[in-house]
Order: sequence, then C-alpha cells, then structure tokens
Amino acid sequence: MTDLTNIDEINKLDPQGAYGSTFMLPAQAEAAWEQVGQLQIDGDFTGIKNIVCCGMGASIYGALVFKSLLGDKMPYPLETICDYHLPSYVDENTLVILTSYSGTTEEVLSCAVEAKQKNAKMIALTRGSKLKEWADQNNVQGYYFDEKLNPSRVPRLGGGYTIVGLLELLHKMGIIKLDEAQIVESIKKLSAESDKLKTKAISDAPNFVGKLPIIIGAEHLSANTHVIRNQFNETSKTFSASYIVPDLNHHLMEGLAFPKDSNLVFIMLNSNNYSEKIKKRMMLTEDVIKQNGHEVYNYRTSGKNIYEDFLEVLAFGAYLTLFIGLLNDQNPAINPWVDYFKEKLA
Repeated sequence: MTDLTNIDEINKLDPQGAYGSTFMLPAQAEAAWEQVGQLQIDGDFTGIKNIVCCGMGASIYGALVFKSLLGDKMPYPLETICDYHLPSYVDENTLVILTSYSGTTEEVLSCAVEAKQKNAKMIALTRGSKLKEWADQNNVQGYYFDEKLNPSRVPRLGGGYTIVGLLELLHKMGIIKLDEAQIVESIKKLSAESDKLKTKAISDAPNFVGKLPIIIGAEHLSANTHVIRNQFNETSKTFSASYIVPDLNHHLMEGLAFPKDSNLVFIMLNSNNYSEKIKKRMMLTEDVIKQNGHEVYNYRTSGKNIYEDFLEVLAFGAYLTLFIGLLNDQNPAINPWVDYFKEKLA
C-alpha cells in the first residue's frame, strides 16, 4: 500500500501529476474569478426565459454547482443535458451553456450545432480544441482558460476553472446574482485551510479502502455529492453512488435491509448552513442507516456561508479520492476503461 507521505512513491503511480493539480484548486479558483472578471462580454442576453447546460462528466459540474448554490433563488428554469441533443423547446430565448474541458466532447459539439440551428443564445467554457474553434467561427463568447494551474490536464482536477469560472461568467453577464465579497473571501479561506484539509484526507483515506462509498448531501451541497461520486469512480477507481435529502427519505431507507454485512460506508455531508428541516432529516437519515447496520462517516463543514461550504467540500473530496486511489495502487489521472470505450465507439 502506498505511503501517502512519500512523494517518490506517489510520483511512481502518478507520472501525470494529479497530486499537484489537486492542490492547485484554490489557485485555479482565484485565477478563474479574476480572469473572467476581466473579460468583456458583449451581446444581448436579455429576454432569456430558460437555461440549458450541456456537458459530460466533470464538465457538467459548474452547472450542477450553480443550481445547488442558487436553490430557490434560481431566476430561470434550468436543465442539464448530458447527451447529444437539445430539448425541442430551445429557441432564441434560451441560453445554452456549452462546457467541454477538453474541447473535444462529441456530445457537446453536437448540442452546439443544434443550438445554432435553433438560434439560441450561447456561451462556452473550454481550454480550446474543437469547441474553441467552433465558438470562434460562430462568434460565441465565453471563458477560454489556459489550464496552467492544472499540470495533469485531467478535467476533473480543473474544477477551479470550470466551476468558479462559470459562476463568475454568469454573474458578470447578469444572469445570476452572487455575493462577490463572500466568494472572494471563501477562496482565500480555502487557500489558507488547504493543508489542513489535505492532512485530514490523508488520515481518513485508509478507512475507505475496500469500501463502497455512498455520498449523501442536501441543498447547497447537492452538487458536491455528484462531484465526489464521480471522483471516487475516476480517481479512486471505486464504485460509488450519491443521493440527495429529502428525496432519499422516500425510497432509499427501505433498501438498506439487504444485503446483510455489506461493505457500504455512507458519507454524510453535514452543514450548519442547512435549513433546520434538512438538519433534522440528515440526523434521522443517519439514525436509520445505523439501525440497519451500516457504517457512517460524518463530514461537517466549517463554512460560515454556502460558498465556503461548497469550496471546502470540493477540495476535501478531491484530496480524499486522490489518496484512496493511491492507496489502491492506482494511477489517479488515467481512465483506461473510458479510453477503451471511446476507442471502440470510434
């Protein structure tokens, strides 16, 4: 099993530098916020009646996060599309957000063509390649980042660019309203506490080896459950699932009886910033899980506001899944089965 304090051992498993990219999340977030803030976004974005976000895998994280953070303050109907085609209702009053970290995602490129055909308003986020070329040819504005702070070039480790970049882009365009001062302070807090989060992740990671993690969260941390689940899959090479409170209270709890003696571990994302009703639901959900004989791991955020919470959990989840992957003696950067699938599909 890999010694998580031995950088030489880590480098042997991680030649692409996923370890380094993981620790650059605070710097990515700061850079994205500043870079998008300096962009000049022209065009008429008035008259928007709905938003459609297109992205696959890690590229859809930004859309999920801003939906979770805004909650009932979301000013428009929002749909996320992880497929080749846009809904039939998309028209000139729809804002289509095209996100592909690599710029080569065929599903997003397909949606881009359809969005143009439907005369929809569009913005894009990518590091370049085909999506950037298409956007330039069709006068689509957006955030085109250089990924200097993600040396591994692994999309799921570039969340500072795609998530914080999208938040600031939509805020700058006047599509959504965010508390700028709180976000800036939240990024500073994340940077200051990064080492503490890393230390906790190193300490806790061995407890998850050989386990099947089930992520549970709510409200402003709903998107984090999805992100951590995907990072367990890709970075740790571990099966994982995610559920949202209150929805799981209406079905999942009856599915805890069997099989007996499972190796499930339920990761509860708790926050003092949850509503009182959700706090009670999280507590009772944990009670039911334990009564059914399953292990529970509680992660309670330290944030004073929802932005601090989301960034803290984003970082901790990335650290934790990285270290579990290394303990599994896996290269945390590569996705051999995804690559195999894409090759056969092509």
